[in-house]
Amino acid sequence: MKKHNSLNYEIVKSMFDLTAPGEQGGSYFRINGGKEPVLIPIPTSLMHRLYRLGQAYGIRQLRYFENETKIVVGSTEVPEFVTDLIRLRALVNDEVLHEWIDKLISEIESPPGAKSKHIAVSTGSFFERRD
Repeated sequence: MKKHNSLNYEIVKSMFDLTAPGEQGGSYFRINGGKEPVLIPIPTSLMHRLYRLGQAYGIRQLRYFENETKIVVGSTEVPEFVTDLIRLRALVNDEVLHEWIDKLISEIESPPGAKSKHIAVSTGSFFERRD
C-alpha cells in the first residue's frame, strides 16, 4: 500500500460504496472479494484512534488512515493487515476498540479465502465539529 496513490474515478466507483454512510462524513471498511461486499461502518472517533495508534506503534497500514482519506488494502496486503490488527489488539487495553477489531477480522476471514479479498477504507472527517 503506497500512501497517496491517486485513484481514478472508475476504481473508486467499483471499490467504494459511494452511497454508504461513510460518504456523508463517517468512516467504514468495505471488504470486497467474497460472495458479496461487506460494509462495516465504524465510528469516526475509532477510526481516528486506529490512525493515531498506527502512528504510535509504527503499524504500517494504520498510519495511512489520515483524515478524509480513501485507501485500498490490496489482496496481497490483507494477511499483514490482519496480523497488524491482532498485534494492536494485544498492545492496547481498550474493550471498545477490541470489539471493532474482532468484528473486522471476523468479516475478513469469513468465509475462507481472505487471500482473494481486498478492503476499501474510507475515513471520515476527524476534525469535524460535533454538536
